[in-house]
Amino acid sequence: MALITTNPYDFPMCSQGQITVASINDKEELDATDDAITILGFTNDEKNSIYKLTGAVLHHGNMKFKQKQREEQAEPDSTEGESINM
Repeated sequence: MALITTNPYDFPMCSQGQITVASINDKEELDATDDAITILGFTNDEKNSIYKLTGAVLHHGNMKFKQKQREEQAEPDSTEGESINM
């Protein structure tokens, strides 16, 4: 998909709580979601865009910023943004 890593612990948005739940099969849930998107009439390109956007949101959650001295704007403080540029 659109992730650099598939380890959920690498994404703070996913790893704030419990990562695995015994009663939930992630593969089955992903397959059901994928099927639902298809049933709703999304094209494969649109479906891939949904997954890419989800990946971008997860990577954005990893970005850190630092304040520029004597300025009100901030700049990226890591290479997360650089590593997702495709």
